Amino acid sequence: MKTWVRAVLIGAALLLIASSLASAAPGDKGSWELGPYVGWTFLDKYETLKPRNDFLAGGRVGYFFTSMLSVEGSYQVLSTETNNNTGQRDFDLNSARLNALWNFREGRVFRPFVTLGANYDSLDINHLGGSNDIGGNAGGGARWILSDVAGVRLDGRYVYHNLDIPTFPNAHQDNFEITAGFSIMLGGGPPKDSDGDGVRDSRDKCPDTPHGAIVDERGCPKDTDGDGVFDGIDACPDTPQGCPVDARGCPLDTDADGVIDCRDKCPDTPRGAKVDANGCPTDADGDGVPDGIDACPDTPKGCPVDARGCPLDSDGDGVIDCRDKCAGTPRGTKVDADGCPEKVAPPPVFPEGKKELVLQGVFFDTDKWDLKDPSKAVLDQVAESLKANPDTKVEVGGHTDSSGPDQHNMELSEKRAHAVRDYLVSQGVPESQLTWKGYGETKPVADNKTKEGRAQNRRTELTKIE
Repeated sequence: MKTWVRAVLIGAALLLIASSLASAAPGDKGSWELGPYVGWTFLDKYETLKPRNDFLAGGRVGYFFTSMLSVEGSYQVLSTETNNNTGQRDFDLNSARLNALWNFREGRVFRPFVTLGANYDSLDINHLGGSNDIGGNAGGGARWILSDVAGVRLDGRYVYHNLDIPTFPNAHQDNFEITAGFSIMLGGGPPKDSDGDGVRDSRDKCPDTPHGAIVDERGCPKDTDGDGVFDGIDACPDTPQGCPVDARGCPLDTDADGVIDCRDKCPDTPRGAKVDANGCPTDADGDGVPDGIDACPDTPKGCPVDARGCPLDSDGDGVIDCRDKCAGTPRGTKVDADGCPEKVAPPPVFPEGKKELVLQGVFFDTDKWDLKDPSKAVLDQVAESLKANPDTKVEVGGHTDSSGPDQHNMELSEKRAHAVRDYLVSQGVPESQLTWKGYGETKPVADNKTKEGRAQNRRTELTKIE
């Protein structure tokens, strides 16, 4: 079986074994690299020795002391023909090497490197003899990382070989090699994942993913609802398309009415107001103050209200304006259900058991029958009492003292009694309740010889008519 075929089969077997092992971190500190390789050698030629360029095969094992510096050992074999025209492979060159590699692009899929090392070579030329010598090599190459455990590798290098063969004293070979092989990575720490999204740096197409975001297989954040806040850190992952959101990914509700801005048809609702499904305030009593901030939610329709939604009571009488039939009632006045001052039942016209009543405070000028203003306040009370007791009928009687002629006194008393009767009628007392009569000086109640007595005899008197 040819050399390169054997190398390919060995490499495939090693790749299958490595794939079943735990994930490694290709090229990270503490990881191992092993793998077979095949290649082509460009051999140095001499006038009497012209080996043919041919395939080589080998294997290598390396260890990464850091993610940048690795050291590897390798062993490769080469068997080819010389110019002796025998048709046999009579030129064998086996090489054991120890190389240092400086690896670039840490954590990336494509990782170039340069290498420098020493080699221990075993050369056997059937018709000339053999030689075991130390040489050196230098070159470079690159890896392509295919998975967490495997990749492919290309190398190109210059190799210096000493020749300690009698036929070629102090000779050497300057050979060039191109190789290709598998790189199987084992061991090491966990794959480097700078942004902690679960996708190693070498595969991460979005290396700056925020912590906690859910990512796809490429390491790029998902945003299912398209609101600009990534899944995993989106507190509201089902935001309707097109809705503006806050830093947590939740739809904005600027007026805090429970309806998000993109659905709110009344975006300036006052705080605390109840709203409908469209975000517009409800106003059950129609007073212009929204429910929820309406301190009086049962205001009658059409009643003017204050800023709190409570009906106005301009005169402070406890009856709201829209029901107050007596607006402007003085403060402190007791009112009825209509907001009007309560009517106080006037006292009876006559004290209990009495049938006659002298009207104290009713005065006339001397020898006149015109009522003085103070008298009207007394008669107003009498009028209210009579109107409150429509069944009471009275006679208004006028009386004088004994001063002056009898006939004059009689006429004067009649005129005074008539004046009182007319005033009571003007205040709403039905005429049917009133009669009047002048008695002159005929019914004195005191001695006309004294000043005090005469003052008592000058009087207006009410008499109850049965």
